[in-house]
Amino acid sequence: MARIHFKPSGREISSRDGETVLAAALREGLVFPYSCRSGSCGICHARLVSGEVQPGTSPDGVLDASALASGAILLCQAISSSDELVIEAHEIETLAETQVRTLPFRVTRLEALSHDVTAVTLGLLKGRGRLEFIAGQYVDLLLWDNSRRSYSIASTPDNTESIKLHVRRIPGGKFSDHELSTLKQQDVLRVMGPLGTFFMRDDLRPAICVAGGTGFASVAAMIESLRIQGKRSPVEFYWGVRSRRDLYCLEQVSMWENEMGIRFTPVLSRPDLDWDGQSGWVHEAVLADYTDLSGLQVYASGPPEMIAAIRETFPEHGLAADALYYDSFEHAVDPPGLEPE
Repeated sequence: MARIHFKPSGREISSRDGETVLAAALREGLVFPYSCRSGSCGICHARLVSGEVQPGTSPDGVLDASALASGAILLCQAISSSDELVIEAHEIETLAETQVRTLPFRVTRLEALSHDVTAVTLGLLKGRGRLEFIAGQYVDLLLWDNSRRSYSIASTPDNTESIKLHVRRIPGGKFSDHELSTLKQQDVLRVMGPLGTFFMRDDLRPAICVAGGTGFASVAAMIESLRIQGKRSPVEFYWGVRSRRDLYCLEQVSMWENEMGIRFTPVLSRPDLDWDGQSGWVHEAVLADYTDLSGLQVYASGPPEMIAAIRETFPEHGLAADALYYDSFEHAVDPPGLEPE
């Protein structure tokens, strides 16, 4: 067991043997920026002021040489190897009261949204608690062999007894292909959440939302929450998919356009022959419309290749460091720490 002190908040927690710093923080109610928990997205970087950690593994380039030299670590990978640690990391106070829980849900509806995306609606078992979350967060489905798969919550937080997930079938996928094909109403699944720090900040700057594939789910939850709250925040929504048949929930998008004045731009990477809209990569469509991103904020959700391109190119076009928030859909992993209850 180790004591971990965080600067500048002055908060202090204890970590268990073999537990990552992030897992220990979440268990004790502290939330720092994070997303994939696999060491790939780099969101949870922090600075080790004193003490020693096992740094874990992450792809090359997530932390560059200068960052490592200054003590940079990834909270989702670092495990204490000394009795005390001092870490510089900025807590997200908005999520401080959000409790990560493991709860049983019953499948209440299965709905085909497109040729390869299914909406899975899950209802909490009565008397087993509530799942309180912020629009944009995700959950882990705990599978029969204790592996887990992460899915964004597509529904809004006003209903704490039911959530909706958008599951895209991946050929050979343990859940999306094998288990989903046999899933039926009334089946019970264990769900751990809420997870992640992707949510719309209370910021007056106009927002651009960028989704890739089923990244639509978290963006939809955020925009729909704004609609329910009666807010008409200036928001533009770009959605990148392969072809027209990959677009779904377009009636909901039209409602946002009509009621909220949101501008929607679908972008097809493999456009149909009769497609006369935007084509190519979705991040390039944004930059074609906005050569100067200063004064804006960006929320991006989707595959890691899209997120990497946005992280590289958008700052070059003036996007401020504190104005980019993203949720990278990394390949399925079973992250260390943060064990289910």
